Amino acid sequence: MSYGSLPSARAASARALRPTIAERAVVGTFQIIASPTVTEVLAVAGADVIVADAEHAAFDLPILEQFVRAGEFRGASVVIRVPGIGLDLSRALDTGAAGVVVPRVESASEAEAIVRATRFPPMGARGIGPARATAYGLDVPTYRASANDDLLVVAMIETSAGLDAVDEIVTVDGIDLIMVGPADLASSLGTTVGSPEHADAVTRILEAAHAAGRQTGIHCADAAEAERYRQRGVRLLLIGTDVSFLASTASTEFSGAAADD
Repeated sequence: MSYGSLPSARAASARALRPTIAERAVVGTFQIIASPTVTEVLAVAGADVIVADAEHAAFDLPILEQFVRAGEFRGASVVIRVPGIGLDLSRALDTGAAGVVVPRVESASEAEAIVRATRFPPMGARGIGPARATAYGLDVPTYRASANDDLLVVAMIETSAGLDAVDEIVTVDGIDLIMVGPADLASSLGTTVGSPEHADAVTRILEAAHAAGRQTGIHCADAAEAERYRQRGVRLLLIGTDVSFLASTASTEFSGAAADD
């Protein structure tokens, strides 16, 4: 099947997140509430990036596409964390998302498979079709010409196996950013977040990525922790989740109201 290009068609492309992160740090969060209203509120509140967590939350492709629309409308980039390596990668990008996050990457061969699925030839082997990213097939050339440069491809290292293979993973061309998953990393190492062993592992991942010329990211507990990592050169700073923000604020307000009785 071939797709045409209409001079008047405007591709529904994602914000160019990859070059933005090359220039400066961006701040955002994970979304696990299945509502584009939440995406829009997070964007209005100041999130540069919203990562729709399709690994853990009950999201299907149509709702993910709505998140992308909502984020674009309010000027935020929406990235999709997929369940794993496979068809979810290209389908997530077909929504017009600004990139993908792949969890639990544990080898260079897995990183290479991610590149094949997310980059167009000659770098990868991603197929192209009449989905939202190409204005439903009406503006294939625009998206095809810019996607490899604009889309952010993130590999998460969050297991002991990934830690052991980090020096090989970071050398794979087409992986833009190496992200630390602190909680899963601690669990895999049999330790706690913030322990000396855990801190050493995080440092090893960040240093290996930076030495290879890759950008880095991490999930942070709060803004203070995010600032500490920003000063270490980390560019993708994800703070909490939409649910943690809701629960924290609600708990504080409810507790304060009850204390007045």
